[in-house]
Amino acid sequence: MSSLKKKAAAKQYRQQIRRCNELHVEYMHDERLRQSYEYFTGWQLDYLLPLFGDLHARTGYAEAINFIISDLAGIGISNRDHDLERAAPAITTMLPFRALVTVAATAEVNARVLEINLAIWRCLIVDKDLPAPITEHEYCVACRDASSLDECVSLVHKITELGRTLESLIEMPMIGITLRAMRAPAHAAGFGALQEFLEQGFFTFREIPDVDHFLSEIEVRMIEIFERIYTAPLEELRR
Repeated sequence: MSSLKKKAAAKQYRQQIRRCNELHVEYMHDERLRQSYEYFTGWQLDYLLPLFGDLHARTGYAEAINFIISDLAGIGISNRDHDLERAAPAITTMLPFRALVTVAATAEVNARVLEINLAIWRCLIVDKDLPAPITEHEYCVACRDASSLDECVSLVHKITELGRTLESLIEMPMIGITLRAMRAPAHAAGFGALQEFLEQGFFTFREIPDVDHFLSEIEVRMIEIFERIYTAPLEELRR
């Protein structure tokens, strides 16, 4: 592996995580907008999670589903993304090439999901306010204005591909030991949100009996959800 390839991966990571934080600026520095966006992401999480209700009953699935869907819904990710950008010099220096490529690809997907969520949120706003409450009909109309079924299905495939790439890390006992050892220094250095995200992701996925099967289930279910959002007759969604 050449140093040029690693530099290119590091550059990609820095660009994408910077893009995430540029997007967060749209709502983070205005209290009214921040509350509006947080209300939207909370509503989106409440809308998505019940659609995985039957999977929640399976051993090891509930926490992992909550972790993935809350991230897709955009719940509390601004602090994590801020930490990821601040930690970029250490991340790009310390990670081996393959891990860095994976992290860069994850940051790219994260930026695109955030772009779509912000676009949906903007489409829902009328006279500077969100509908109260948001209805499924209004949400689906906003989704169709903001994105497309093909784009969302493509993102689902990318997310599950990344999950399969990361599966090998779960089987490495040193990863868990290292994460625990990093806990106090990370919080002391101001990287608490990033540390909690990494720990939650690792220890949650480690409890899944069959990660491949879990990711396949998530992939199928998410595509079904997006097909409903983007193709169901809108009149049916008014009921």
